[in-house]
Amino acid sequence: MYTGNDIQDRTNNIWAIDLTVANIHHQLYAIWSGWRKNRDTDHTQQNLYIAKMKNPWTISSNRVKISSPDASWEQGPQLNLEEGPEVLKHKNKVFIIYSTQDSWLKTYKLGQLKLAGPKANPMDSTNWIKSGPVFKGTKKVYGVGHASFTTSPDGAQNWIVYHTKADSTPGWDRRIEMKKFGWNKNGAPDFGTPPAPGDTLKVPSGQCK
Repeated sequence: MYTGNDIQDRTNNIWAIDLTVANIHHQLYAIWSGWRKNRDTDHTQQNLYIAKMKNPWTISSNRVKISSPDASWEQGPQLNLEEGPEVLKHKNKVFIIYSTQDSWLKTYKLGQLKLAGPKANPMDSTNWIKSGPVFKGTKKVYGVGHASFTTSPDGAQNWIVYHTKADSTPGWDRRIEMKKFGWNKNGAPDFGTPPAPGDTLKVPSGQCK
């Protein structure tokens, strides 16, 4: 999986940000955050789009909007947005975990799209089921967003890597954090609660000694 920034969608002449390439059902797809129309400002609602790819660097279809920030928990006091999509797979399930609400505020959080089934067409927006928030801040942790996923060195644990705000003041002074996560009985990720500053965590299993 490759993630880039500020990519132009040549099929629609629309600028995109936070583009991720993912293999779903043996087909490559580009998934990104973008705008419905070109504007002279980025202070515009951001949606999530998908398109087929013929190789890891070439989009081969028109884009399809698969989600807009239409849920109350996605809508901020200043800007409604969905950005930073990352694909997460577990067994036969496919999820898109994305960041939502004002990125510079303490209420920045993560939402989730779930592909309806193992044979569902990712290019059909009705096949993506939204839920959330699936990971958010606390009284001591602010602005949880832009998640990536990895495993421990021995492959036994799943870890989420994300950023938080240094304090509750609006802005982009951020820190990189990580925590172990598990899975719910329905197969969806369970990210739990972000650790507070100063909390002690066990290192990922299988670390070199």
